[in-house]
Amino acid sequence: MSRVDPPGRHFSALVVDDDPALQGLFHTLLARRGYAVDSAPNGRAAFEYLRRGSYSVILLDLMMPDVNGFELLERLERESPALLGRVVVMTGASQSIVDRVDTSRLSGLVRKPFDLDELWSKLP
Repeated sequence: MSRVDPPGRHFSALVVDDDPALQGLFHTLLARRGYAVDSAPNGRAAFEYLRRGSYSVILLDLMMPDVNGFELLERLERESPALLGRVVVMTGASQSIVDRVDTSRLSGLVRKPFDLDELWSKLP
């Protein structure tokens, strides 16, 4: 919990990215900001985490093996649409791929390489 958070207020984050280095980076950065952090290497593992718990924010990469970010977004829309407002998409994908993301119901989209201040502005 950061010093500016009200007592008893806890945040949690799910980092969904197939890059272990980025998972570790975000785990460290978010933990320093007071978040409890879980990481998943793909959308399939992420959905298992989401079935077992609730998260304040979901940082989601689009391009992953197995179940990618688009597939996870589609599944969330069908099964847990309220969670879409907690998703921040993080991607280094081309503009034509990014244009396929409907950001109107998401918390935000941040392009890689990203500016951490931009990312922090999208988090609770």
